[in-house]
Amino acid sequence: MSLTGTDAYSSAGPLPPLVERAVTAARRHGFADSCRPEQGRLLQTLAGGAPGLIGETGTGCGVGLAWLASGARKGVRLVSVERDAERARIAAGVFADRPEVEILHGDWRRIEERGPYDLLVLDGGGQGKTPGDRAANVVRLLAPGGTVVVDDFTPATTWPPLHDDAMDTARMRWLNHPYLHTTELRLADDLSTLVGTRRPPAAEPLHALKRGQVCRGVVTATPPFGVFVDLDGMEGFIRIPEITWRHIDSVEEAVRVGQEVVVEVLGVDAEREQAQVSLKSLEPSPLAAFAREGLGRVVRGRVTKVLPFGVVVRVADGIHGLVHQDELHGASPSVGDEPDVEVVGINLVRGTVSLALV
Repeated sequence: MSLTGTDAYSSAGPLPPLVERAVTAARRHGFADSCRPEQGRLLQTLAGGAPGLIGETGTGCGVGLAWLASGARKGVRLVSVERDAERARIAAGVFADRPEVEILHGDWRRIEERGPYDLLVLDGGGQGKTPGDRAANVVRLLAPGGTVVVDDFTPATTWPPLHDDAMDTARMRWLNHPYLHTTELRLADDLSTLVGTRRPPAAEPLHALKRGQVCRGVVTATPPFGVFVDLDGMEGFIRIPEITWRHIDSVEEAVRVGQEVVVEVLGVDAEREQAQVSLKSLEPSPLAAFAREGLGRVVRGRVTKVLPFGVVVRVADGIHGLVHQDELHGASPSVGDEPDVEVVGINLVRGTVSLALV
């Protein structure tokens, strides 16, 4: 949808009959934010190349959908989702005599009930532009070779493109999407659209990543639950346990945004379009060094946790061991105590240390 898009049809010239019908319905119901004619003509052209199924988020009163239906081949089905119940009802009336068109009412994610799509227009959700609106998963929603249209951008005048004086991360995500060949099309002085075509499966870079592969990347975000890394246009994610062997209270103690890192690939999550990677696996294991010092030695530790079956004691940086209840010999240490403990067992595979209170 485009602000004041409905008004743009006052001087748009001859329109396809179905588009004229949708514009009339939008005007009658005071809906101002229809797809503009420049966008509509692009959608009409793209629809002609879709062999089987077209999807759209953000039906409005059906103007953009009418452009799509006007350009679609015979036998092609169209599905559109509108979150506003009244607008969905109005649009359903516009297409009452078009059985190939289905309008769903609800959140844009209902588009996921169908698919994969040969052409998917993201106009009312799934663009990833606003907080809480996650970007649509084109791996699940697009057929190989399918096209996605991400609408309503202001033409970029800088590189990287800016939005509110900061990098336009939504636009950059689509332009650098690892599963898409994407370009920005300027449709008017104040309007551009991103058009991406899904790569053939053999060319999708995430599929080329193998477990154990080492990659270079740049940290892009450090939320409390992990680290996001840009792997040359692909998204990587480091879970908290895979950041470092050391104990950290916050992610920022280990890495910072903009830092260049080297990571190992643990696997690929196609559902999230994301590589699972690790920093820790490329660091020397402190437990292996601790083990080389042998068993039976006595060290000073610090109790960090009291459990029903024993206590956890920190015996070195990044290394914690368990004193089982049977090895407490009747003592009841508290968190913060610093007892002397004997190292009685180390399991490098499980990463565990067994201790006994001295």
